[in-house]
Amino acid sequence: MTPASPAPRRRGLLLALVAVLAIAALVVGSLLWRDRFGSGEQEAAGLAAALSAGEAPDQAEHDRILGPLLEAGAVPQVSLADPGSARDGTRTATLAWTWTLPDEAGTWEYTTEATLHRGEDGWRADLDPAAYAPALSASEHLELTTLDPELGSLTDRDGTVLFSELPVITLGLDKTQLAADELDAAARDLAALLGIDADRFAQSVAGHGPEAFVAALTIREEAADDYPLDEAAQVTGYLAVEGTRPLAVERGYAPGVLGSLREASAEDIEDSDGELEAGDLVPSGGVIAAARDEVLGTPGLEVRAVDEHTDAARSLHRIEPVSGTAVPTTLDDDVQRMATAAIADEDSPSAVIVLQPSTGDVLASALGPAGQSYPVGLVGRYAPGSTFKAVTALSLLRAGLTPETEVQCPETAVVAGRSFKNADSMDPALFGTMPLRSAIAHSCNTAMLLQHETVDQPTLADAATTLGIGQEPPAGLDAFMGSVDPEDTGAEHAAAMMGQGRVLTSPLSMAVVLASVQHGETVAPRILADRQPVTPEVPTPLTGQEAAQMQEMLRGVVTDGSLDEFADLPGEPVIGKTGTAEWVDEDGELALHSWVIVAQGDRVVVAFVEDGGYGSVTAGPIAREVLEGI
Repeated sequence: MTPASPAPRRRGLLLALVAVLAIAALVVGSLLWRDRFGSGEQEAAGLAAALSAGEAPDQAEHDRILGPLLEAGAVPQVSLADPGSARDGTRTATLAWTWTLPDEAGTWEYTTEATLHRGEDGWRADLDPAAYAPALSASEHLELTTLDPELGSLTDRDGTVLFSELPVITLGLDKTQLAADELDAAARDLAALLGIDADRFAQSVAGHGPEAFVAALTIREEAADDYPLDEAAQVTGYLAVEGTRPLAVERGYAPGVLGSLREASAEDIEDSDGELEAGDLVPSGGVIAAARDEVLGTPGLEVRAVDEHTDAARSLHRIEPVSGTAVPTTLDDDVQRMATAAIADEDSPSAVIVLQPSTGDVLASALGPAGQSYPVGLVGRYAPGSTFKAVTALSLLRAGLTPETEVQCPETAVVAGRSFKNADSMDPALFGTMPLRSAIAHSCNTAMLLQHETVDQPTLADAATTLGIGQEPPAGLDAFMGSVDPEDTGAEHAAAMMGQGRVLTSPLSMAVVLASVQHGETVAPRILADRQPVTPEVPTPLTGQEAAQMQEMLRGVVTDGSLDEFADLPGEPVIGKTGTAEWVDEDGELALHSWVIVAQGDRVVVAFVEDGGYGSVTAGPIAREVLEGI
């Protein structure tokens, strides 16, 4: 038998080999393709990193959706929570978003899904809006909205509200009701009726847009009858808008104490380094500035998805605002009103301060009508006159004198070439030798200044420090707490012994002086009832014996001296001192500051009139009316 030819077998083997090689090529090609473009996991991680950096495949869409949120100060951090699995050239990855919200409002966290497709150029993300925030539709974007808290209040020591949100009416012109040639006349007519500057209001109206409401004046609702609103309503374009505004319970209530809140100006916003925006409230002075955070509360935040076509908004994340609280002050509303009434008829800048020695609490700070815009009781800088003899008396006691020590009280005296005299009202029969207690009771100027060699200026300044002069003002009050320069010599030192020269005090600081004598130790005033006063450290604390001797001598002012009209007041003994200080007014004429400081039990009253007469004549009746009332 002829053997079979090997050629067909070789062809079969060759074909098989070719097939194997072809399959291998396909496998290798597939592997090479996969190796060239990867699995997409690395691209998913890169997408998360890019989004954290504010970059996206479609940057315009990214900015449309997230732009308002980013501009508001929110900062995203995006990580790859789950890369998912690749199937048929598609990978769905899970992104974890963590937004750090502005103003230390915390974070907002959520996850979304992002789809990546493999194409000829590799893996590429295809992000729909829902990849940026949960369930976000194609027409929505994200916005951050501030949620205003409810305003708190300031109260008196018993909880009576002194400062809170009150109803107001804003009066102005609605420019949509006016033709261009009617604007100026309408503005000037309304300004004349409301008593405001016509030129300024006309310029303001002209400068606003054609659809603006231009406010002319905001008044308390309760004061509406004080303005001719019926006539104003006849002015074309007139509009009255009701609203609320944070205000003191009454106009002019405790000026300089409560402070005020106003809307942030453009300058405030520009200078705030992003902390303020339009509509924010800015405190100005007083308690409201010190207790700003408590009164204003903490704003909340809400992240909203806003539809660009309908403006419909839905909440995605919300941080509730924290309402302001009621901040108690040390004021006593009844005493404050009483003090205000007692000084209401003064036609010169004037003040009444009422202080509680045991606590340092400011119970009242009232101003006369002429001083309402300038709280002279707190920040005034005046020579205290003979009320300062309380300080001088302490320095003399420390120099070894006693209330019985005989001192000289001549009609006039010359120190360092400067002549000094006693008040014209002093009885000439008193001139001569008298005990220190009588020199204090009858307010002998020469008796004090002739002791200028017994007590040097540093010793006098130290006694002033002991009685509270020069300490830091209490939190919540802009106040001048007095100054005595320890370097004064010669005639200036002698003048300081009688409360003149360069000695300066405020009514509040003189209230602290007498309160320290009455309490027997240095008193620190306070206005915030929920904060303890910071008692100043004094080099030489007041002793019990010194306090008793001081009280005795100041009692003599009432029983035997210039405050004898207070001797009949029922209750605990009254102590005090009158004071008259010379000054030159704006016309170059010699004028008098009128002072009285009195204490009874746990109350100190200081009455001051900038341009008055002798202390007992001008300030005395004011102080008595208040002391009788409390």
